[in-house]
Amino acid sequence: MCGLNDRRELDTLKRMSNAPAQGEFAFELVKLLLQVAWADDDVALKEADALLAFGRRSQLSEEQLELLADCLAGKTPLPPPHFGLLKERRVEVLRAIKELLGSELRVGAAEDAILEQISALLR
Repeated sequence: MCGLNDRRELDTLKRMSNAPAQGEFAFELVKLLLQVAWADDDVALKEADALLAFGRRSQLSEEQLELLADCLAGKTPLPPPHFGLLKERRVEVLRAIKELLGSELRVGAAEDAILEQISALLR
């Protein structure tokens, strides 16, 4: 017989099994942040530093960090982010974008526009 606590545990396990792993989420977030950083066709040094630091804190693999560095340097095309996965943590994603934009100390029209587009895509 399932008691109330057993039912809660089952519900929690179901949600956890459907949730993306932290590393997977972090990499998808980095891919999205790359799009934001390049929105004005230029990546400021502070933006690049912030993204690389985030990648390291998120324990991205060496391969993922190399891809990140190559994308920031304009050597590699930007990989598309998985919006379906990012939607599950919309508030966290939007907060990270605002932090990245704030690291540059100036937010241009292109960056404002991409923030609005991303916000709409995450709904």
